[in-house]
Amino acid sequence: MIDRPFNQIRDTFKEANTRNKDLVKYVFEKSDSISLWIIGLSIGGISIFANDIGKVKSSINSGYLTPILYLLAISVASGIIYRVLYLNFFVLLNHIMDGIDLSFDRKKTMDTESFLEGNETFEQLLIVIQNSTGENLQAKLPLYNASDERGKKILYDYTVGYYLANVDFAKKDTDLAFDFAAGVYADFFGSTKEKYKKKLTNGNFGKKYKISLIFLAILYLTYNLTFITALFLLAAST
Repeated sequence: MIDRPFNQIRDTFKEANTRNKDLVKYVFEKSDSISLWIIGLSIGGISIFANDIGKVKSSINSGYLTPILYLLAISVASGIIYRVLYLNFFVLLNHIMDGIDLSFDRKKTMDTESFLEGNETFEQLLIVIQNSTGENLQAKLPLYNASDERGKKILYDYTVGYYLANVDFAKKDTDLAFDFAAGVYADFFGSTKEKYKKKLTNGNFGKKYKISLIFLAILYLTYNLTFITALFLLAAST
């Protein structure tokens, strides 16, 4: 059976998202190693200057020494903050990718919102119900076709009501599932169910992602550029 283009594209993006999880983990590990290496060098430089400040002052121009120490200190501070924020960002990104995986998943589920536009034929209405609930109501089609206008309207309205009742049930069932999940998390982590339910249903991950990315970019440039600038000043001072 030939698959729908929609399903093929959705599966492709889901597979790409799964591969990106491994890429994110690899980038996180490498970035953490680089930041640790630069922070270590900056701390080492500060330690050398502090342990033998007299000899350092005699070999480095005093006009360069203070800026170098400040730059190395800024590099260390911004590097440490970067590592802490990047760890939180890594966790946030994993939550986002898990959410994307769920969105691209092809498991069938009931509609939690109505997809009726109001101009569907009775046959189209039956297809919508089958796609949403899995129920095959095609046996009603001959009865509908054989009915008069009043009978068709009664059967059509009843079927629409049946679909909307299923949508309402699915919506309440979804809320019940989130309520149950939030209760489980709250019991095991010693928090409140309301807090976890709000986090599950309205995590606002997109806004957090954008803000975290901006701060990380600033800190990444700061600890790298201050370290590189300190190296050039050290070279110029000798």
